[in-house]
Amino acid sequence: MKKQNRLLGTESFYSSRTGELVEMQLVETNVYEKDSNFHKVFLKDFIQALNSVADSKTRLCYWLLSHMTRDNRILYTYREISRQTGISYATVADTMKKLLGMDFIRRNSSGQYMVNPTIIFKGTYQRRCMAVAEFHKAAPDESDLRDELRLQDIRQNISRLQKQEKRIQKNLARANANQAAQTDEPVKTSEEPK
Repeated sequence: MKKQNRLLGTESFYSSRTGELVEMQLVETNVYEKDSNFHKVFLKDFIQALNSVADSKTRLCYWLLSHMTRDNRILYTYREISRQTGISYATVADTMKKLLGMDFIRRNSSGQYMVNPTIIFKGTYQRRCMAVAEFHKAAPDESDLRDELRLQDIRQNISRLQKQEKRIQKNLARANANQAAQTDEPVKTSEEPK
């Protein structure tokens, strides 16, 4: 918060207590709310600089930031975003779900998306406060989204672990075969007979 005083001049007043004519200075005080601890980023230049080295999900985030309205709304469908960015519909849908899950964006009651103004906003302090209030009116889209993301991560981990298990089984089989060839013993497997 910043206060600014400005001297307007002097004026004479009668003191109600003593009845004397008293000359006083008139001072106007303005209080300004300021955001602090921020970096000034020239979004268009920033996005252009990083766009060439970003993957498609990051490029989509940059595109959303550069195409949001003055009040942080995204007025495009997934298909329109996909067509304009050249990013596949599946990637757009997956990225938007993740951004919803991280509360980077929310869907309001009219179905429009809004970028979280506590993360990024362009405009005055008063407009930002109004945008924050509106953003908080839109309920976070938690309807099974976090569970869905967790399930997706678990499935990816299971797939990765199954591949790792197959590689380890092949290596063990190869090592057992080599050992058996050297000792002329029958090959033992780790699986029990059924």
